[in-house]
Amino acid sequence: MNKDEHDQIPTGAIENGQLPATRSTRRLSDRAILSLLRNWLLEDFGAAYCRSLGASRIFRHCYWVDALGGYTPKSLRAPLESASPAPASANGKRKQKNAGPALPSALQPGATLAQALAQESRPIALHTLLFSAGSSVRHTRDNKKTDSNSSFSRESSILTTSWLDAAANVLTEIEQSPAIFLLDPLAAVTFSYDDLAVLYKRTVPTELFLLLAHKQIEQHLQAAATNTAQSSALTALLRSDRWKTLPTTGEAATRGFARLLITSMRRHFQWSPQAIELPIQIGPASIAPIPYTLLYATRRSDSLMIMNDALCRYRRHTYQQSYQGVLSEEWFAQQEQKRLHEGIQQLYKQILQQGITLRIRRWPDLRQQLILSEFGQFTQQEYDQCMQELIAQQEVRCAWRQTPVEGSERVPGNEDTLIWR
Repeated sequence: MNKDEHDQIPTGAIENGQLPATRSTRRLSDRAILSLLRNWLLEDFGAAYCRSLGASRIFRHCYWVDALGGYTPKSLRAPLESASPAPASANGKRKQKNAGPALPSALQPGATLAQALAQESRPIALHTLLFSAGSSVRHTRDNKKTDSNSSFSRESSILTTSWLDAAANVLTEIEQSPAIFLLDPLAAVTFSYDDLAVLYKRTVPTELFLLLAHKQIEQHLQAAATNTAQSSALTALLRSDRWKTLPTTGEAATRGFARLLITSMRRHFQWSPQAIELPIQIGPASIAPIPYTLLYATRRSDSLMIMNDALCRYRRHTYQQSYQGVLSEEWFAQQEQKRLHEGIQQLYKQILQQGITLRIRRWPDLRQQLILSEFGQFTQQEYDQCMQELIAQQEVRCAWRQTPVEGSERVPGNEDTLIWR
């Protein structure tokens, strides 16, 4: 496969982190990784999150704000209209085209999801904002320029500027609408803590995804060791100079840097931001994490559950796809089922132990605490099934606010009380 083929993966070619079987994943480019990440977040997280907002009947709009960059120029341009005439009707007259103008391919996934959400019983309008210049561009930030094309319509838009240049205007325009932000804080211009604090302090639902490229972390740490300006920039981002104690290369550097950034964010979120490593297939029955860390931060419990389930499904699907078609496929499938069964059994014991030790009376509170400690390992349904089994085995009693129907598989809610033995 040549470089252009690898970089320009068509929409829909990536499914839950799995590239088509005919493609090699050993040379996955940065652009292909960004495409994979966007598709997964939009389809597995964004769709469910918007439906959760719509179900509340409080919010009418949600914004998908993508400033990760990495798009090809072609994907940001609207395709030319076909030169062929519209088909003739039975009376010989040309039919009128009802379709609107064609969208650039970069906007099409968001537009497709927006159409589906608009047709639901509890609709919500999804608007996509893409920043063609990514999260930041050095000359516009240093010279304090403002791009005149930073305005946008209520519909999906491509803004020919960077997030740092347009952030103030965009946040004013979207006002009290929920939003999902995809940002690269180590772009051409390193973000400061204040650049991110305007998002940390939003009072409306705000989902924040910060993508950290491991090679960028290493480059910044190496440069900061000898460059005063770069050193000051890292301290301004992390609100600490503890980065000076980190090695400049390797896993210890990337993980340590992510922990320091999480520490700077922690006081603004009810739960610590989660550091996520996404696996991809690198060979038959072989997976490895991409060279990026994704930091995810939220203040909504429903969002936390949605992201946990999306990550769990992604990891399992990626591994299952990795051994499909190999000689010992059945053996790998059996081993995977065995690991999952053993993991569920261990989860059952962990819930019982935590419940008895901490005496937590509300199942949603205990479940959330467990999910935070094992983020992306088990789905919410699997946690609930373990609790139902504990109640059936009389390891814990539940004082139901409303008596459940006999034989129903009800899950304790906030109004029900757990009584541990």
